[in-house]
Amino acid sequence: MKMLLRDITMNDLAGIYRRSQDRSPVPYLIDKKCVQRARRNAKKNGIWDDITASLDPSKDIPAIKRSDFRNYQRNGDRTIHQNKEGQRRRELSLAGTALWLGHPSADLDYLQDLLWAYCDDFTWIMAAHEGRSIDLGSAMLAASLSELLHIIGDKLEKEVRDRVSSEIDKRIFQNFWNYHNVDFWKTVRMNWNHVCNGEIVRTALYEIDDPAVLAHMTHAAIQNMTYAVDGFADDGGCEEGPAYWAYGFGHYLFTAHALHLKTGGELNIMQDEKIERICRYPLAAHIEGRFRSTFADSSHGYVPYRHAHIINEFYDVPELFELCLTNPNRSPKIGENHELALYDGRKTSGKPDNQDYYLPALGQVKLRGKPGPSQMTVMALAGNNGVPHNHNDIGSFIVYRQGKLHLVDPGGPVYSKKTFSSRRYEILHCNSLGHSVPIINGTQQKAGAEFFGTLTVENLNGDDHKIAVIDMTHAYPKGTVNSLRRTLELDASHNQLTLKDAYSFSRQPKSVEEAFVTFENAKIVAKGREVRLGSKTNGLTIRAKAEGTFSINRMEEESKEGRGGEVITRIVFRPSNLDKEMVLTFEIK
Repeated sequence: MKMLLRDITMNDLAGIYRRSQDRSPVPYLIDKKCVQRARRNAKKNGIWDDITASLDPSKDIPAIKRSDFRNYQRNGDRTIHQNKEGQRRRELSLAGTALWLGHPSADLDYLQDLLWAYCDDFTWIMAAHEGRSIDLGSAMLAASLSELLHIIGDKLEKEVRDRVSSEIDKRIFQNFWNYHNVDFWKTVRMNWNHVCNGEIVRTALYEIDDPAVLAHMTHAAIQNMTYAVDGFADDGGCEEGPAYWAYGFGHYLFTAHALHLKTGGELNIMQDEKIERICRYPLAAHIEGRFRSTFADSSHGYVPYRHAHIINEFYDVPELFELCLTNPNRSPKIGENHELALYDGRKTSGKPDNQDYYLPALGQVKLRGKPGPSQMTVMALAGNNGVPHNHNDIGSFIVYRQGKLHLVDPGGPVYSKKTFSSRRYEILHCNSLGHSVPIINGTQQKAGAEFFGTLTVENLNGDDHKIAVIDMTHAYPKGTVNSLRRTLELDASHNQLTLKDAYSFSRQPKSVEEAFVTFENAKIVAKGREVRLGSKTNGLTIRAKAEGTFSINRMEEESKEGRGGEVITRIVFRPSNLDKEMVLTFEIK
């Protein structure tokens, strides 16, 4: 993609800011009618009652103790510090929202004490990121604090406003421009870029009045965001998965929206064909409800309403609203201040999207069976093993039917010091043993962009057999296999899947293990020829067409590093006959 602001100099940007000096980057948060609408939405969505029940200005403000922070360096556990910080951030959100909405529980001193406590903290950096000058947590906190000053600063005492602004300047702006701070995230091609650069831009829009200074602070940060856009595949696919699309690209959306509003539309960093493709990516990753692809370190969840709303201010993608969490009346479930002020009464259609999707550059495909209660959805991945938050999972696939994920990609582990160290691939969720991919002569897939797969498809959005072929040959170290082609053929009319792995070796292999990963109970049936997942009424059967034996390994201890408490069960088929050329076929129905 062309570099953002490539044709806009710093002086040009200063001129744009000068012409829009009186504009707010979030006019909907300060407009009286919008705030009244936010009050109504808060009452309809339970936010008002949540503030009533949860906001207690008399309780002590959670302290971020040194031992909590140091726990990560001591034993690799980042949860204690993050949980304490999350608790305090929730208090800040409750107290700030209460004052903004004019809630009777609002307490000015409690909010100011919370702001003061943040100013007293010895660092805003997350424990897992110690040693950095700015990180995800500090950038997001600065944006949140500066936004509070912008929308309710007139209610705060000057001493508090001045100190918060001073700390933002010291901890964020000065560190951003300190040439001794070599921050990798400025030009990295993943979520850190959009979060850190984007939140610094938004903070500057709130905090800096002088157009020339504002241009100087934001020009490079806006341009830096191009690199993370380049980290998306040309088809708009997110290598880090839909959860990181919502997180990383979400901050791009927030920044683009703020710049567009601040400049009266003069600055539009949403205006690009690739950006539009990125906006549509969640449609390709969605399965049903909260279920979506969980390749890499991703997880299940919904598209936030704010994301869908912003995108639809620039592009016509109403289908995204169907991926939001909804209330029983089909209105989106909204929560934070921006959503409360932006929500305009739109309701979802409730109609499922039954299209197939193919992202050739990302190497991902979604195949849909015949609509109805037994509809089968298959999601499969090729790509490469050198992506951010990588798992060694080329050829991994997901099978969903009747409200259940029967064959899964387990998603990301709980983050710890181990997750981002040389021991990452000791974690079951990250290595090949945690995915439905073959193990050949005891060899797993390896990490690195040189280990890759290629994906081709046939008859997408057709009525009959839909085919995805993944060449997995280069997912394994050289010499492991001469050729390995995985064919996934979905009989759409009968909602049945055939998996066919075709192997070619230079010599007879010593062992081949076909694997199927599930969170469900599994049982070997039909005299050892089949495995049954789940119940008879709502389950799945895997039947081998070749001679061989199934085994089931419920990996309870290894699964403890996962996020959701699910136990990974690894179903393995070992063929009785091993040849230089062989095809192993399985019926999944």
